[in-house]
Amino acid sequence: MLELVDKAIELDINIKKMQEELDEIKATIQSYGLSEIENRNLKYLQLFGEKGSCDLTYKQKLEVENINLLREVFGEIIDSKVSKKEEIKYKVENKFKSALIALYLNDYKEHDVQMILAEIGLDDKAGKLAIKKLKGEYIADKKLLESLGAVDEDGLEEELDAIRESKNFENLSRYVDLKSVNDEMREKLKRAVYVEDTLSLGLSYEK
Repeated sequence: MLELVDKAIELDINIKKMQEELDEIKATIQSYGLSEIENRNLKYLQLFGEKGSCDLTYKQKLEVENINLLREVFGEIIDSKVSKKEEIKYKVENKFKSALIALYLNDYKEHDVQMILAEIGLDDKAGKLAIKKLKGEYIADKKLLESLGAVDEDGLEEELDAIRESKNFENLSRYVDLKSVNDEMREKLKRAVYVEDTLSLGLSYEK
């Protein structure tokens, strides 16, 4: 039993040391990745090593600060998409939350996705399948496109950005007439909700 206690202590010390080292490495990767993401105007970035990859993702947290201003922007649809919680916080339906964030960040644009897919080597059949499955999420969409045979020198970064913008445009169009969006509406939205950026880091490798 004495040996087990000593072994447990030794392992605990080593785990804490390794965790500290891992945290430092992750922080360095995040710092580098954030610089790359901002310089290249990306939302996602994959960094590769010999044993796997590191996925950096910009995520947004949204808080409703003024429900009345938000109702002025979107109208009565707010009542079915946003609910008030007991602690006076508003729970926003996921797809509508994505639409709000896209409008808040002006992160939407209409693209010819079919043409984009053709330019990266997908034939009509693969392109139609991709359009049904694309979600506007970098990692999932990248895996999908690569599995269908998409090829591009820059790792599909520009194409995936365009697909995200297109999906955001499609989603946002369900809730508001985008032709009617103006500076006044944007200003109301900026005062109605708050969006906070966070950078997440994930490691992918064979176990």
